[in-house]
Amino acid sequence: MPIYTLFPLIAVSGAVGFLVGALAQQDISYRKLNNTMVSDAYVYQSRRKIFKSLSFLGITSPAPAALQPTQNSVSTMSGSSFAGSETESSKIELSPDTGSMSLFEQFILWSRSQVNHVIMFMTFSIGAEQPQYKEISHVASIMKYGFPGMDEIHVYKNFVVSYDRRNRIAHWVCEHLKGECLTYRDPQTLEKPNEYIPDASIPTMFSANMRDFRNSEWVGGHMASPQNYKCDIAMFTEAYKFPNIVPISRALKNNVWLRLEHYVRELALKSGSVYVYTGPMFMPQRITFRNWAIRHHVMGMNTVAVPTHFFKVIISEHRQDDDLPFVEGYVVPNAEVDAETDLRSFLADVRDIEHFAGLKFFDGDQRKRLDFTSSDSSLDIEYVH
Repeated sequence: MPIYTLFPLIAVSGAVGFLVGALAQQDISYRKLNNTMVSDAYVYQSRRKIFKSLSFLGITSPAPAALQPTQNSVSTMSGSSFAGSETESSKIELSPDTGSMSLFEQFILWSRSQVNHVIMFMTFSIGAEQPQYKEISHVASIMKYGFPGMDEIHVYKNFVVSYDRRNRIAHWVCEHLKGECLTYRDPQTLEKPNEYIPDASIPTMFSANMRDFRNSEWVGGHMASPQNYKCDIAMFTEAYKFPNIVPISRALKNNVWLRLEHYVRELALKSGSVYVYTGPMFMPQRITFRNWAIRHHVMGMNTVAVPTHFFKVIISEHRQDDDLPFVEGYVVPNAEVDAETDLRSFLADVRDIEHFAGLKFFDGDQRKRLDFTSSDSSLDIEYVH
């Protein structure tokens, strides 16, 4: 065959093959769209344009009413319980009529669905909107002594979190401990979750996950301890959500930090009501005589920041007095500390914590000297292995 006829034949064959493939792909897309209820209005408006391009094949657009999202697909929330505040959506889908498709078309549809799953797994989700609590008194009761900062506030059943997207941890966590909750234990809280729980209100790209903590010298520490909420399984489970988790030294968590959490619970039993602000700190280190720098580790593919220190600001109310509540501040290094170290060694001026954490706390009657003994046997102690 002459070469001057071979090249045009190849070009025509390639063009015809391309058009046939495109038409086949569009036809499969039509069938899938025509047999599946699409709940995303953006997807419907984008895909419906395909019907115009292949109208000559006799394929018509499905009835618009069949593609409109139903009223039940709107996320609902119950203001009386946090369990109802999670985003719930009901999507009505009809399975494709595989009986009218060839085996090749079914294979193509299956392949495309698998590819879509892989793409969705590899890309970042945009997250869901933070549920709005209807009862303002719920937030007011926890934040009685004010917000130290206002960066991305997330409200839970018994604590409030200010979240740091850049570092994938919290700026601060505020909780309200009541004595009556510490004297009773819900049997359901005897078993803790096997893994930390993602929060749908935070985009995946700004959140830590379990893979970040695997094969690491750091473990997950709770800013608001779940042992403070053994009286309620819902509050207990909330404490295992990732916004409340921060990388902490295993030796610190099992010793000094555990004792400090234990002391807070004892103080709540004595005073009846304690407000606790807990958060990470990134303290500067001297590089040369005149130069300082902040150096800290990051872990995992999400580069979760590992704080150099942690702080706790405790506001203890009095049962009888009308005086200002006592305020105590603690700063603990995120490293192995002698287990026998007295907790009073970590007392810090609240003004210093404000300076390095960039936060502002309630001005109360700050305790300069403490006279307390913490008995580790009066409350349960949970160790990390």
